[in-house]
Amino acid sequence: MTGLVGPVVSFTHKSARHLKHYHRMNLERSKPDTELRVLACLHSSRNLAGLINLLHLSNATRKSPIVVFAVYLVELTGRASAMLIFHDKSNMNDIAGCGNSSRERLEAEHIVHAFESLQNDNRAIAVYPLTAVSPFSTMHEDVRNFAIDKNVAVILLPYHKKPNGIGGWVDESLEHKKVSQHLLANAPCSIAILVDRGLTRQLPLDFEHDSIREIRVAMLFFEGADDREALAYAWRMGGNPGVALTVVRFVPGKDMLETVVDDAEAEAEAEAEAEANFNDDPEAFSAMFEKDKKKMLDDDYINEFRFRTMHDQSIAYMEKPVNSGDELVSTIKSAYNDFDLYIVGRGYDTKSPLTSGLCDWNEFPEIGLIGDTLISVDSLTSASVLVMQQSAPKATPRPPLVSKNNISCVSKKTVSMDAPRFSNQPFVNHQITHDYL
Repeated sequence: MTGLVGPVVSFTHKSARHLKHYHRMNLERSKPDTELRVLACLHSSRNLAGLINLLHLSNATRKSPIVVFAVYLVELTGRASAMLIFHDKSNMNDIAGCGNSSRERLEAEHIVHAFESLQNDNRAIAVYPLTAVSPFSTMHEDVRNFAIDKNVAVILLPYHKKPNGIGGWVDESLEHKKVSQHLLANAPCSIAILVDRGLTRQLPLDFEHDSIREIRVAMLFFEGADDREALAYAWRMGGNPGVALTVVRFVPGKDMLETVVDDAEAEAEAEAEAEANFNDDPEAFSAMFEKDKKKMLDDDYINEFRFRTMHDQSIAYMEKPVNSGDELVSTIKSAYNDFDLYIVGRGYDTKSPLTSGLCDWNEFPEIGLIGDTLISVDSLTSASVLVMQQSAPKATPRPPLVSKNNISCVSKKTVSMDAPRFSNQPFVNHQITHDYL
């Protein structure tokens, strides 16, 4: 049977009552062996292959199953009110209630059957297909409130552009673009945007010997919460036996380090001045504190990842020094150009010297500087890109001002209480590059 949840306005009001009790969901803070709840949004059946293949690779297991709410987003036209239609996979007669045309009903049927196959392929994945019919102007609000109501950790979106055949990109729909932009600005949880360019599902190549082609995944780490969230998704994916994961942390090269040292001296002077004038300008002091805190969080999460994966032969970690944005691009083109999927952070909250100059030609802000770079590099035309954002700018609460009495509790040498202690055993496939350029 179909559940018609009648005007979404009332559904939205119900969810809003829980807002003050809602804790922001994301992967970084999730425990390893817990359920992952994903809200997968589709505008058409063209979005199906990439999203389903990504979910196939996301390592659903009995200890850490994946619950997928697969939402077909349909524009409201000619109806008095918006609605949600929950589909019963065993009774497809309800499809007739979807959308405004026979095409949309056929699309809904195709989507439901495709996600049913996903669930049949892996019993650790539970799928709940539904159709959301609402105006484009409020569609992001319906998605947002549904994510809150279902405690979703990740909203998975298809990229709103498609290749134009001559090396560029064109919008499939400006309305789809606006929905994505609104969600990026207001989402209550993490956002993942998939730029699908033929993401290959792991399939048997030799049925006689049941051999599996490994999917090569690269996670490019720079700094900030979005990169930590991207690492969290890549880490989960790395547990899939059909995935070979490489994590590359880009660090300042020799030339940039000299600049960083000069900047650090100037920053130390500014910090001393800010501390001396704390009562006059507490916000400047708090900003410096937050910068150190972000660096500490990055280091701690990287260290935890390295410790927990150090004996995994299918996961490699390395650090690569670069001195500029141009050198970064050339390094990716020459050394890291042979992957099926790249996972990166959107990086809206960071201004890294490692990406200096890239913002001058950033055409696609929805996927950030690195995502834009990856889909623009000629040698990577067949690689898909997954861009993660951990929290929406407008939804992130302003950090409290830091008291001078509390400042000693955080330093650059501080290690998180949750970070594991390292053993004396060597890391496997974990390379630290010392040849600073």
